[in-house]
Amino acid sequence: MLVIDHAKRAGPKILVSGGGKCNITNRQISVSDYFGADKSFCKYALKRYTTNAILSILNEADIQIEERDHGRIFCKENASGIVSYLVCTAENLGVRFVLNTEIEDVSYTESFCVKCGDRLYESSALLVATGGLAWPQIGATNLGYVIAKKFGHKITPLKPVLTGFVLPSDSSLLNLQGISLDVQLRIKEKGSVVEEPLLFTHKGLSGPSVFQVSCFWEKGDTVLINFLPSEDIMSLMHDPANGKLFVRNLLTQLLPERLVKAILPDDLSGRKVAELGKKDRKAIAECVHSFPVVPDSVEGFSKAEATLGGVFTDEINPKSMESLLQKGLFFSGEVIDITGRLGGYNIHWAFASGTVAGQNL
Repeated sequence: MLVIDHAKRAGPKILVSGGGKCNITNRQISVSDYFGADKSFCKYALKRYTTNAILSILNEADIQIEERDHGRIFCKENASGIVSYLVCTAENLGVRFVLNTEIEDVSYTESFCVKCGDRLYESSALLVATGGLAWPQIGATNLGYVIAKKFGHKITPLKPVLTGFVLPSDSSLLNLQGISLDVQLRIKEKGSVVEEPLLFTHKGLSGPSVFQVSCFWEKGDTVLINFLPSEDIMSLMHDPANGKLFVRNLLTQLLPERLVKAILPDDLSGRKVAELGKKDRKAIAECVHSFPVVPDSVEGFSKAEATLGGVFTDEINPKSMESLLQKGLFFSGEVIDITGRLGGYNIHWAFASGTVAGQNL
């Protein structure tokens, strides 16, 4: 078996993910953690290849793990250990790596022919595991989609996800970079509440909560932010002990002053709590617990951790990852129209789909 890659070393995305410690899997993996035209496509692979399968590899490789919030499992040290183990294991099984090599063309007559400069490689089977468009700075390209199209496959629309929001230039939430806090986010009229940290940037919003919501946000959608998910600002305003406080002073006990100034209307900020009528209290509560934001866009592929969309799953056998259009052609990982949310789901999908494909090559 031969692995051809234009990267200078194997596993660059594993090496940089999770801050260099690789969020390799999650304690709880289910179909509901994935997105795509037909997310049920991943059901078979996830059932065949569970979290325990990856934990078993890490244990065999003597790689210590660190479990963080929301069941996210990282390598305790840097991710180079898992990459070295995977490469060495593959080489011991007879796999040969041809790195730093550009693929110029892929064709098929009686077998697959991969052209790399003046070299030609032939094989009865071809696995496309090229990833998506996210992180071009570490080598992501559209090669996988080009190959898929050549064999008649449809590519569903591609979009950067697990990335930040760019806010309009007149947004009151700009110029708050450096502020970070736990929030609840949801898209208006779409349900699904996400409760994780939010980070303000010079362009808009980032952090785990935004990354999660970016997976199902569409242009024009309103994002509602609850800045105090663990408090009830209405109850605090009804408390007689807070009656003499100015509204801004009450809120700055709970939120950064710059943020309070950004979300509160000036005509309410300087009033005492006891002076507020029902309508004003409701308006303040909405500013705190349901602040509306309509992003201009998500950040581009250079800032995204994953790609939504890819090779249309209706044209792939989920139990083998083999093309239904070209015998011997297989796909795995992010190049397929299956994307996981933040938390180790995408690398797990790469392992799961790659294992199913490998067992059927």
